[in-house]
Amino acid sequence: MIRLKKVYLLMMPMILSLALVSCSDDDDDNPVLLPTGSIVVDSEEVVEDGMLTINAVSMSNPGWVVIHRDNNGAPMVPEIISVPKMVEENTTSDVVIELKDGEEVEDGETLWVMLHTDDGVIGEYEFNGTNGLDAPITNEAGDIVTESFMVSLANAVTANEQDLVNGVVNVESIKLEQDGYVVIHASNEAGDGPMVPQIISQPVYLEAGEYENVGVPLTDDANVEAGDVLWIMLHNDTGEEQVYEFDGVNDLDLPVMDGENIVMTSVTITDVTTAAMSGTIDVEDQALVDNTITVDNIFVDMDGYVVVHASNADGSGPMVPEIISVPVYVEAGDNPSVEITFTEDANVEVGDTVWVMLHDDTGVEMVYEFDGVNGLDLPLMDDDGIVVTPITITE
Repeated sequence: MIRLKKVYLLMMPMILSLALVSCSDDDDDNPVLLPTGSIVVDSEEVVEDGMLTINAVSMSNPGWVVIHRDNNGAPMVPEIISVPKMVEENTTSDVVIELKDGEEVEDGETLWVMLHTDDGVIGEYEFNGTNGLDAPITNEAGDIVTESFMVSLANAVTANEQDLVNGVVNVESIKLEQDGYVVIHASNEAGDGPMVPQIISQPVYLEAGEYENVGVPLTDDANVEAGDVLWIMLHNDTGEEQVYEFDGVNDLDLPVMDGENIVMTSVTITDVTTAAMSGTIDVEDQALVDNTITVDNIFVDMDGYVVVHASNADGSGPMVPEIISVPVYVEAGDNPSVEITFTEDANVEVGDTVWVMLHDDTGVEMVYEFDGVNGLDLPLMDDDGIVVTPITITE
């Protein structure tokens, strides 16, 4: 157990006040017994789906178990990053603690488990460092009962050997406990690991969560052949948010680690093929109905999206990458009577020309990600160029 000395306690007068309980002469033989407790925690705790499990907590009275961040080797108080967990008196094993919504932790980060009393409104965590309520529990020496541990995040990535179709690698599953990226590295010269820091794919940004069938597009100069082994790797997102900056030197967007190992997997490319990725749009000029237009029919060779772009400044084509509609996911084949709703700020008026366009679905499955830069969910092409049709909004 970490012993936090009196100099730390002097920062918390409300804790000292608990130890200075005045007793009348009649109470000299019956001193007030302050709550006590203890914590059993591993030096490294796995955080999975925003949850972690503490081995055991012992309390002499019902109270709270919370998680504080680290502040130069001591808990940062009064702020907590967990949902306060009430535990009853005696010993409770396998105490599951949930991080608050929006609180993210990093692999290797130090956190502190701390015990608090429940002496204000019973069942309501009220500690704020000044009000004297739900204070940290101290031991006989007057030190706060707290234990530190190192975070280990339950990140994972899986993929199977596959044909490389249209330059897109399919990643079967990804689990990220923090926002980050999935990227693809070529094999090094020895063939026993990834070539870093270079990547041969678009970096696909992912928010913390679980994903299936993520399509990662390779760059045009990737030059992948049948039999090549590629390395799918997870990276953190540090530095500028949603900008992939890993260069092996700057310590930004480093690979995600599982202990001492990089979270990655290798995949063998069995063949390199192309498949039709085009489509047709059958739509006519029409009036808005409830801020919606209807496309008579859409045919696509592969699953993708139909969206609407506004006209550019000179009216000669669509304004990209911005869209003025809610993206509609369409499956391969014919899709009759597809309704497309404009966004609330589209400001479409009678006489306006808008552009109905087809896009593919790469990156996160069924999540529209086209921004004109990231190489994801690109417009579909035919022999004449982008598959897009202009229509005029009528009365």
